Amino acid sequence: MSRFRIGMRELLSLSLSIFLLSGCSGKQNQADDNAGIDLAPEARCLYLADGDGYRIARMYAPDDTVHPVATYLLVPRDKPLPDDLPKGTVVRVPLASTLVYSTVTAEAMKELGSISSVRGVVDKQYFTQPEIQEGLKNGKVTDAGAASSPSAEKIIAMKPDAIILNLYEGMDVAGVDALGVPLIKLMDNHELSPLGRAEWIKLIGSLTGKESIADSIYNSVAANYKRLSEQTSRLGRRPKVLTENMYQGVWYVPGGRSFQSRLIQDAGGDYFRKDDKSAGTLALSFEEVFSKGRDADIWLLKVYDKELTHATLLKEDARYAGFKAAGNGGVYYANTADAAIFNDMVYHPDRLLEDYAEIFSSFSSGKAPNHLRYFRKMPN
Repeated sequence: MSRFRIGMRELLSLSLSIFLLSGCSGKQNQADDNAGIDLAPEARCLYLADGDGYRIARMYAPDDTVHPVATYLLVPRDKPLPDDLPKGTVVRVPLASTLVYSTVTAEAMKELGSISSVRGVVDKQYFTQPEIQEGLKNGKVTDAGAASSPSAEKIIAMKPDAIILNLYEGMDVAGVDALGVPLIKLMDNHELSPLGRAEWIKLIGSLTGKESIADSIYNSVAANYKRLSEQTSRLGRRPKVLTENMYQGVWYVPGGRSFQSRLIQDAGGDYFRKDDKSAGTLALSFEEVFSKGRDADIWLLKVYDKELTHATLLKEDARYAGFKAAGNGGVYYANTADAAIFNDMVYHPDRLLEDYAEIFSSFSSGKAPNHLRYFRKMPN
């Protein structure tokens, strides 16, 4: 497994999708598109279709499915601009030089075979791809500074074809938006369905000229996900599942309508906050979690670059001893320094589902899990 370094910014944004808005309720086509069928039917916040000489990509905010956040017209760079283009930002594809904000996007581009088009990054410490780290050393990849205050001078100097970022609530992109470079605002973090989120790889493929590869990847993921979820639907007793742990006095957990909650349910688990109506992250006190999660059979959590034992768990907080899972061997943890869980969970939710399903089915059968990709059982 590849080395994986991640900080709390990525932990909360990728694992818990920090936003408190509800998910997309639909997407609207518009008559002036002259576009064909929706190529991303599972992704409720993305409309992707082919027009005459272009591909249109329209992103929707979770609270407004009529007025798009952004519309992009992807036109082959070796073709003239078509007549009568609908309104939108023209992006010449495939992208040859891209500034990327997220290691997850970079990982998707690597899988598609287009990692060489990543010519700049922000928050370089979070990128795990060896190609990018080597490029930062030899100058082929530009370090554009922090995501909160990227260097306009460096971005202008690198002359990117586009900037790709994930748009989060309250995010200020006015500075980079004013540079005149197409700003592609991914909204995949607003999806409620794991497969809907995974389908955004089709947009990455459309931007990089790897449409057929992206379709193949998604189709394989979707087939595997549906096969696994159908198998887990036949489980007997569904274990009650608790997630995460305290961080600086707050216990952050996925809301009951989040894609993480959906993953647990699809894997045969009974998420301890399933009745919650939030799609994003819940910031809870210890007492709030304990009241609903103390009788959980399975406890899934993440650590960075350390082994977890019963003793080290209680050393973090002695109150953890009150949780049923801590005493009955039901704690499983992913060491994010080794397991590429954050890079995989967006575009390969089937891999995480497989781990969850193995853990939950082992609880039902009483047998030890056969193979886990990310998680390991905490020894007593």
